[in-house]
Amino acid sequence: MSAIDYLSSTDTVHIATELPDGGEIVTPIWAVVVDGTPYIRSGYGPQSKWYLRVQRTGRATFIDGLRRYPVTIENLNDEAIKHDVDAAYRTKYVGQGMALRQVVSAQVRAYAMRITLQ
Repeated sequence: MSAIDYLSSTDTVHIATELPDGGEIVTPIWAVVVDGTPYIRSGYGPQSKWYLRVQRTGRATFIDGLRRYPVTIENLNDEAIKHDVDAAYRTKYVGQGMALRQVVSAQVRAYAMRITLQ
């Protein structure tokens, strides 16, 4: 399975972020793909520890069993793309109730990130 397939077809993906001592922590999150580009958001805003680690390093690794997909991550500032990302979350996570409403809320939109596969 390619990284794009994993991120687009897996409901809950696993992101590994780097600790200051070089270790890593794996966190389950949601991800979407829009026009071949993957995106993630911090559903809990800047309080999420994985989000803070990504902001510090600009990179992470997605883990699918034994497969590892290293990525770089950059903050997304394009409002038009953020709307497309909202639509992708609504489509992929339909029926997820309050969690989906949180991820597409105006407050959380500010914590959208574009993923670049390495």
